[in-house]
Amino acid sequence: MNSSFNIIKQSNILKKNDFKTLYNLEDELQDVFLHSQIFRTKTEMEISVLNDIKHPTADSKYWQAMREQSVMFNELVMLSYEYRKNKVEIEKLKRQLNNEKDDLEKELIQIEIEKKQYISLNQERNAKDRIRELNEWHNIKIKLTPDMKYSRTDVNEHQLVSYTKKWINQLPGLEYGSPSEKANLIGQLDKGIKMCKERGCIKEIKNGENENIKKLLD
Repeated sequence: MNSSFNIIKQSNILKKNDFKTLYNLEDELQDVFLHSQIFRTKTEMEISVLNDIKHPTADSKYWQAMREQSVMFNELVMLSYEYRKNKVEIEKLKRQLNNEKDDLEKELIQIEIEKKQYISLNQERNAKDRIRELNEWHNIKIKLTPDMKYSRTDVNEHQLVSYTKKWINQLPGLEYGSPSEKANLIGQLDKGIKMCKERGCIKEIKNGENENIKKLLD
């Protein structure tokens, strides 16, 4: 935080009174840097991402958690490449600085070094929070596992039941959809119900549904 304040001060981008206001917020801004949200909280994962309408079964929640975890890990790998690249660029700039004779060019190089050092710091912070989210998804998957009915290695196994339940959950909002959205949902639900009857898993769909839905499934 001291380094960041020095960078702002040296730039002379702020008037004296404005910098004083900023300086008075130093402790608060330190707290912001350390604790402000970067990626999703556990609450957002469970309520927003894994809500019961879109993911009505433990299996569908598990596999969505798997996808989210995969994306987060891939992004961490790509961030690691960018972090390494940024570090090399800093070293190249330092070498350039040592060989430069012109004072203004040296100042420009030093500014670029400081900027990239700040980028590195934010990349480290970003990576740390990615680890936190990866671990949150891990814990969510462990919690879901005892209630799963299908495979943890073949995503296709759970999808017929999960998707059909999802489409049933979406029926109440059908009146607000566009004609194409209505046709799409009805078509998917009709096909899902037929396939559930063919494969003998219609009882799983009926469980917990209201009487109107049960009539539709009969």
